[in-house]
Amino acid sequence: MTSGIRWHHASLTVAEIDPAITFFGAVFGFEPIFIERGLSDDIAALTGKPGLSADFTQMRSSAYPLILELIAFHAEGDIRPHGDALPWRPGAGHVAFHVDDFDSVVATVVAHGGTVMGRAIEFPGGRSIYCRTPGGAFIEIEHLHEATP
Repeated sequence: MTSGIRWHHASLTVAEIDPAITFFGAVFGFEPIFIERGLSDDIAALTGKPGLSADFTQMRSSAYPLILELIAFHAEGDIRPHGDALPWRPGAGHVAFHVDDFDSVVATVVAHGGTVMGRAIEFPGGRSIYCRTPGGAFIEIEHLHEATP
């Protein structure tokens, strides 16, 4: 049953909020709808982890119909773990962007501090590559070929 259910946002966990905001703004044109810093009681309640706080933003771009949320968690007394370098582990995720100029967007990702994880692959409908953003989130850049009649 999907009545009354709508997609609201996709969320990526990042190490630091400001470099991630800068990256997604420069590369994909996202602008913050709002930014919250030091949110603690609600984050601890949501996650069930006492002492956890977060800085987060929700961002929009006129080019995409989705809201992108970026969230950087901070735990009292905990050493923050390094971001996972493996996007295939359970719990890891990514967002994918369909682009018109694949090579140009990949170059822009790298120019703004992102890293290419492997190599681009070709598939019957187009090309794709995984990248890691500043802050450790995973994204996919994808170009889909136009369908021929």
